[in-house]
Amino acid sequence: MCSATPSSLFLEDLTVKPIVQALPAPSNTNIPSDLLREILSRLGLKANIHASLVCKTWFEAAVSVRKLQPRPWLFYPLKGESNGDYILLDRLRSQAYKLNFPDLKGHGFSCSKDGWLLVSTNFPSYLVFFFNPFTQEYIYLPEAAPTSGYCLTFSSAPTSSSCLVISLNDRSICSHIEIATWRPGETLWTTHRFENLLPGRRWKSCVFSNGVLYCLTTFSNIGIFDPARATWSILPVEPCPAFFQVDLGRRVLMTEHEGDIFVMLTSGNKNPLMFKLNLKRNAWEEKRELGGLTVFASHPTSLTRAGLSVEERNRIYPSHNGHLGVYYSLGDGLISSRLPSSNYLSNRIAWVDPPHNNFNL
Repeated sequence: MCSATPSSLFLEDLTVKPIVQALPAPSNTNIPSDLLREILSRLGLKANIHASLVCKTWFEAAVSVRKLQPRPWLFYPLKGESNGDYILLDRLRSQAYKLNFPDLKGHGFSCSKDGWLLVSTNFPSYLVFFFNPFTQEYIYLPEAAPTSGYCLTFSSAPTSSSCLVISLNDRSICSHIEIATWRPGETLWTTHRFENLLPGRRWKSCVFSNGVLYCLTTFSNIGIFDPARATWSILPVEPCPAFFQVDLGRRVLMTEHEGDIFVMLTSGNKNPLMFKLNLKRNAWEEKRELGGLTVFASHPTSLTRAGLSVEERNRIYPSHNGHLGVYYSLGDGLISSRLPSSNYLSNRIAWVDPPHNNFNL
């Protein structure tokens, strides 16, 4: 069922000092401090905050290893991009770097994660490669995947041993679904073929979360590919009528935060609609606010952040060519300014995670 409910996705107040500091440490807890910090360092931000509520000792340990993700930077081509000139923009500091990447001319971005972009092109042949605008590194994948996919994403940085690239085809009228996978070091793509349980439905967006690939159709159906088991299944989610509205200017964007799946329906200068997938009820729930999260929306990948300033929470910042301060505010339904008419949520513009260490541009 598609329903509107108040969201409680994240603790609105990230500072929980007054009560927690007054609590004594549990008498039956004798975890060495180094081990406790090691355990807490493996938690996501939301789980870290919940753990900090246990006692004063846990609060101090949790805060000491708490990881706040930096705001993403905006990467976009200069008008015309005839020479492969791009801008890498630090929105927070209003600092812009002009860079030249002729190999990116005419190519679109399929996914952004951990500072890396997955770049693809269908002409003159199907080509996929990784690109890092901060380090200016390129990593090319095997020349051609078994099928050129509309849904193309990856799980983690290509320098990580856990990296997995997934491509799902868009031949929705066929009797089967083809999914191709690739891992660093492999010279060929691995093809998986499954029965098409939703013939005629187009796979519109995808996001990697919880170790699996979530794929979305234009009718709000959800398909799941589990690479560990090499299985494909359709969640029994009741279709949401809000997805069915015909709007040629609409963008359907997926994102995730610590295992929660979100879908944004955006259309020009209208306020976007935000939905969360309730995996327990197998239902879409409309969200009127984000529970303190901030979404940096783009066609390749939409990135979420927790713990930003109070002013930035419950906002959606769409990708565009360098217009600072443009956002949707879900809490009060405000739009900061009129959105640019060109290159709005283009697949040639992406939010990218900056590296944690120092780098030179």
